[in-house]
Amino acid sequence: MQHTQFGFSLIELMVTIAIVTLITGIVMVKYSSFNSVVLLKSQTYELALDIRTAQVYGVNAKGASTSFRGAYGMYFNMANPNQYILFKDADGGNEREYDSGEEVGDTYTIDPRFAITAICSTSGSCGVGQASVAFRRPDFDAYISLDSSSGVPQIIIVITSLSDSTFSREVVVYSSGQISVQ
Repeated sequence: MQHTQFGFSLIELMVTIAIVTLITGIVMVKYSSFNSVVLLKSQTYELALDIRTAQVYGVNAKGASTSFRGAYGMYFNMANPNQYILFKDADGGNEREYDSGEEVGDTYTIDPRFAITAICSTSGSCGVGQASVAFRRPDFDAYISLDSSSGVPQIIIVITSLSDSTFSREVVVYSSGQISVQ
């Protein structure tokens, strides 16, 4: 009479556990990077929406007393790569650039997992130290100034993940007033 046994041997059980552990490890690693990409995308869209807010303020009738023609904009400084400032140009002239004391509300802060790593101009030069993007009635056009130059046709703001520098996104503001995320 033959006696048959049903079940798993110890080797089969260990191979199964190893396969499940390997697959779980791969999923956990990929989930972490997927989560970083989603958060980076969200942070980039938030920056683009904040620039759009400055555009809306500048184009609409937002102002105090009789002064409704002030330019509103965003100011970026690579000395503070985790912050940017909404400002109202107090000069009222054609300058449309940020000057100390022109802040409106609180300083915007980027999620600590990310930072603005570069500000670039059209020519691909990414060594820009500070930049202003301003909007003033009646135009929807953006007035862009980088360091000491003004009237630049576009600005590219690069946001990068601090945990993995291969993950980065760009906010591009064109002088026509178009704002895009890439």
